[in-house]
Amino acid sequence: MFYLFPRAVRPDLCEQIVKECKQKTFEEAGIYSYPNDTPYIAKTKRPEEVWVDDPKIRKTKVTYITDRKNKINELVLSYLREANRIQFNYDLTFFQAIQFAEYKSGGFYGWHQDQGNIDNSNEVRKLSLTLALSNPDTFEGGELQFYNGGRPMEDMGGITGEQVTNDIKAQGTVVVFDSRDFHRVTPVIKGVRHSIVCWVVGPNFK
Repeated sequence: MFYLFPRAVRPDLCEQIVKECKQKTFEEAGIYSYPNDTPYIAKTKRPEEVWVDDPKIRKTKVTYITDRKNKINELVLSYLREANRIQFNYDLTFFQAIQFAEYKSGGFYGWHQDQGNIDNSNEVRKLSLTLALSNPDTFEGGELQFYNGGRPMEDMGGITGEQVTNDIKAQGTVVVFDSRDFHRVTPVIKGVRHSIVCWVVGPNFK
């Protein structure tokens, strides 16, 4: 279940965000993993989990916006609040640091969920947000896709799959979705894809 704000952020602002974030220090994105190499997917967090770089599941470079006064925080938080008001109506408590991701040729992120317990507490990620920062004419592949159990895309909101694909990939589009939804970023074939990703947390679902 997701809510779209097609082309909501101006292209010049998208380019400015990319320019500012590329000045930060990047790291290889990782995943939570258990000792038996089972990927972390929406399981209760356990002490034996470790954060690992696994290029078979995820190949992305990331950095974070940790400055609470950064204007990007209020920008994306406004879309999270609006989507929650319109569609989700979840009980939310706090907003996690924004992640800026860079997918170069060959970069991808396989099927996964964002939901997970926060530091062994009774809170979980409830909503996720992605902001497409790159002009889709500058790269190939790198599509954000949602798993819909084989149902036609029309069953997920009354709009065609082609329209959803075009809107999601468009520069400046904001997508807010339930953090329990399976989603992926397909491999980038050519060029570079940049995006903003963030999450908002709330009490466990009952």
